[in-house]
Amino acid sequence: MVLVLQDGEDFDCPICISPPTNIVITCCAHIFCRVCILKTLKRTKPCCPLCRHPLSQSDLFSAPPESTETDNSEIPSSECTSSKVLTLLKFLSASRDQNPSTKSVVFSQFRKMLLLLEQPLKAAGFKILRLDGSMNAKRRAQVIEEFGAPGPNGPTVLLASLKASGAGINLTAASRVYLLEPWWNPAVEEQAMDRVHRIGQKEDVKIVRLIARNSIEERILELQERKKKLAKEAFGRRGLKDRREVGVEDLRMLMSL
Repeated sequence: MVLVLQDGEDFDCPICISPPTNIVITCCAHIFCRVCILKTLKRTKPCCPLCRHPLSQSDLFSAPPESTETDNSEIPSSECTSSKVLTLLKFLSASRDQNPSTKSVVFSQFRKMLLLLEQPLKAAGFKILRLDGSMNAKRRAQVIEEFGAPGPNGPTVLLASLKASGAGINLTAASRVYLLEPWWNPAVEEQAMDRVHRIGQKEDVKIVRLIARNSIEERILELQERKKKLAKEAFGRRGLKDRREVGVEDLRMLMSL
């Protein structure tokens, strides 16, 4: 749970449906805003809003403090750049050579990956913005507006969290999409792609997946194809369940057991 918080993964407070502030972790391992959960505990029978486990203020634990300086200090130098990052830089540089005003969105599941990308992209001369789950709604709207603003001196690359940017926003200012890792549920990736390829888009959209050969990422792609096939063949509630959840057989296939 602490690692999830330190990594800044995308999650909302289940009570206010917004990124949590002054984070509190309950004894049943759920995350809330401190203000939200304290209001809930004032009821006659205080319990966790998610699992209904009895709660009191003594069952609430403060989250570890955020350390943005630590995140920046952990970013390696360009000498340690991975092959996937080098490939991404080649694609982005080729797009810039063809048209300097071309805007691109780079999706990743991990906030730390987005942080790691900032240094090599800036070193390559790209003007970048970042959009992830650690930002509140107001800050996200500012980033989207700034990215969409036309002009030769504006940002051309948006580093976006797959979950925080996968629905409800308009990124038609971009015409290039790069997916750094595959997600087991193809619907999540399709939602992210549709942020760029949607009504209002005036350019041809190019979507690139970066997959490491002979890795678990190839098996995740196989799992995606299986789920797409299930979605087409199945009907009713069971079909939706197969599409959303990872079963035992799926895990066996991913781990090659």
